Amino acid sequence: MSGSTLGKRVRELRRKAGITQLDLACRVNISESYIALIEADKRSPGMDIISTLANEFHVSVDYLVSGKRSEEDNLMLREWTSLIKERSPRDIESALKIVRTFFECMDSKK
Repeated sequence: MSGSTLGKRVRELRRKAGITQLDLACRVNISESYIALIEADKRSPGMDIISTLANEFHVSVDYLVSGKRSEEDNLMLREWTSLIKERSPRDIESALKIVRTFFECMDSKK
């Protein structure tokens, strides 16, 4: 993903999160059409929207803008990778559901 554009990174992150453009638009408080324009690289969002998108996807602003992961991102990826190493796809999916539920609960408390 590092050779892609900001729009392509947003699209890929959104798809990996399993959400629609409308879902993302609602979560970051912008229109669905604006999300579509960002993903198509027809609009360059301001830093406030980029920061909000980065927070939503749990990535750094640097990564979203440049495609380069920070050292902190790399460390976190290595840790997650080591946790799921040699686990079955079923175990990984179960763990992912637990993590998603955890974060949904945390977000609902804000």
